[in-house]
Amino acid sequence: MASFIRALSLGLLLAGCTQQATQPPIGSGPFVGLDVSKLSPGNRQTLTEASEDFRAVVAGKKPIHAKFDKSAALPSDGGTTFYQGKGYRLTVLLSFSDFGGLAANAYGPIITFDPAFAPGNTSEISDIRIYTSEELRKFLEQ
Repeated sequence: MASFIRALSLGLLLAGCTQQATQPPIGSGPFVGLDVSKLSPGNRQTLTEASEDFRAVVAGKKPIHAKFDKSAALPSDGGTTFYQGKGYRLTVLLSFSDFGGLAANAYGPIITFDPAFAPGNTSEISDIRIYTSEELRKFLEQ
């Protein structure tokens, strides 16, 4: 009987792991601990795609889902690029900067959600890092 209970417990545990693994990968990005299963399919897609694009840019890669926004004004700051996703706008900031006389480069994603999707106080998330030109070059080439 004890081995049956152990086998049943292990089966339930494995089933729980399998079910959890099929959930969208939200927890490893900017959205920690959110239960996306409570969202409508469209909102779940928006949050999942925004999270995947955010993580890609943080890793120095191009966005996966958002498309280059051809209608956006061209920035004059060193390479900022604008993308449009489903329910959000993604800005990949790449800007020459100066911090107390030290020349550096600001790089990272800024996601701005459409007002209908994020009507609260915070509709924008970002992860901007400051790099020397050499460190940014190495990071983006990896």
